[in-house]
Amino acid sequence: MNLISIIIPCYNCASIIDETILSLENQKKKNFEVICVNDGSTDNTLDVLNNWKQNSALNITIINKENGGVSKARNVGISIAKGEYLLFLDSDDIYNKHFIEKISCNAEQFDVSFCRLSRNLEAVTDYDSSKIKDKIISPEDAMRKLLYEMGNYGFYCYLYKKEIIDRFNLRFDENTRHFEDREFNWKYLCHCQNVNWLDAPLYGYRINATSVTQRPATWHTDGLDAIKRVESYLEKYNIPFVAEVKSYLFARAIWGIAKAYSQSHRKDLFCRLKKEYDLKTAMKRTAKDNNKLVKLASWLYLIHPMLFYSAIALTRK
Repeated sequence: MNLISIIIPCYNCASIIDETILSLENQKKKNFEVICVNDGSTDNTLDVLNNWKQNSALNITIINKENGGVSKARNVGISIAKGEYLLFLDSDDIYNKHFIEKISCNAEQFDVSFCRLSRNLEAVTDYDSSKIKDKIISPEDAMRKLLYEMGNYGFYCYLYKKEIIDRFNLRFDENTRHFEDREFNWKYLCHCQNVNWLDAPLYGYRINATSVTQRPATWHTDGLDAIKRVESYLEKYNIPFVAEVKSYLFARAIWGIAKAYSQSHRKDLFCRLKKEYDLKTAMKRTAKDNNKLVKLASWLYLIHPMLFYSAIALTRK
């Protein structure tokens, strides 16, 4: 199996990065290099990374740069990666010990392999390897999972071929802070013919209060612009699934932003979103969603927008 490059953007993660790198050290298969991009951390992240580099048998490269955001950090990692395959790992997440072994099995036969994620880190760590099953699926089915089961799959659950990334010049948009990872993910899937799906939660996703998605709500619609770029990209490459994407993805993203503003008790932002975007049309689409919460909240919006706002506001933890 050829070399895999694992790219980890690191920003003020000194208190948690040990668990992440330990999950790499515990991998049953170690055909990988680790690229840690220290993105201008102001804590002792760099010291922790250097300690791992000096004392671990892992092949670790550390890039120390000025703060420029997670997209720029990932792009730097791509530019120096020596592997024929790429993985992206967040600095607070973990792998199941069989992750590399399973996701890279027969990788040369596939354009992409991917697994499920879980927010229960203990469940990921303890997952029984005998239950790990893989299945060859169509590119359309891979897109369908990403579209309708977005809570089960993140872009970091995928093993990417660097040859495809380089051939189509795929990079993370450095001017986008929301949906930039999924934009990359969608564009990559446009170029896949052979897909391997692992029906197992091998990636442990930690909900981090300091991440962009967990910070107090502010006005942001760059993710919506990213979705429009995804739609245009699918059309450019004549992807038949684009009709379903255009029917659902933008509407679901609008719903998510409305939810975030409601949970943050930002009535001003909620009303601004309602004024500047066609939430009613979006809610008509999400009212047909398979997710019961999404469906119910959408119907509340269609009855009266403030019913949506008030109900979602009560769900704030």
